[in-house]
Amino acid sequence: MLLLGTAITTLAAALQTAIGMGMGLVAGPLLVMLDPGFVPGPTLCGVMALSALIAWRERAAIDGAILRQSLLGLLLGSAIATAMLPWLIRIGLPQVFAVQILAAVGLSLSGVRIPAGRLALLLGGIASGVLGTLSGAHGPPIALVLQHEPPARLRATLCAFFTVGCAIALAMLAISGALTAGTTLASLAPLPGVGLGIMLGPHLARYSNPRRGRIAVLAISALSALALLFR
Repeated sequence: MLLLGTAITTLAAALQTAIGMGMGLVAGPLLVMLDPGFVPGPTLCGVMALSALIAWRERAAIDGAILRQSLLGLLLGSAIATAMLPWLIRIGLPQVFAVQILAAVGLSLSGVRIPAGRLALLLGGIASGVLGTLSGAHGPPIALVLQHEPPARLRATLCAFFTVGCAIALAMLAISGALTAGTTLASLAPLPGVGLGIMLGPHLARYSNPRRGRIAVLAISALSALALLFR
């Protein structure tokens, strides 16, 4: 199981390194089918490690104003999700998670144009905080707001946002008691896959078309979520 989990994390990390998205969306539903214990703690840990490395490497392109405005919403969203978690566990967390991933894929495909003003950044941050805390996939709501930013700024700012978002989510889950000693140890499991994915990502980027890669990520995510929903 650990070997398969590492393979899934490697694929997801390589996709995000190559095309700028995919870690939470691809790894989350596949890992939760393998073992529900992989979500949210271990998935959040893997996304945080990958995002921190990319954000540090591309730190010169981070937009501080956008990051500050969106992080306020993210903090609120993470608090809301943490409060909701005990109730969601009772009604079936894997199924709720599958619905969230499908909603995230729908957001990514919607093509809606949202000006990146203060209110949009706040609301996008809140939605990302809720989705990311519960599933490890912070990306779609805030990426929808920032989709028309220059690629380098978008990638660097999103990765900085994901790094802080995952850290906040893990802290809140630990405070609420949802992150136990066992799940904390399990959170280390994705890290070898993250390292392998970072090494493979540049090689994958040479042969990948960003548009086709994005479609592949969303297709894998949607099919995995549907399989999880109806299993």
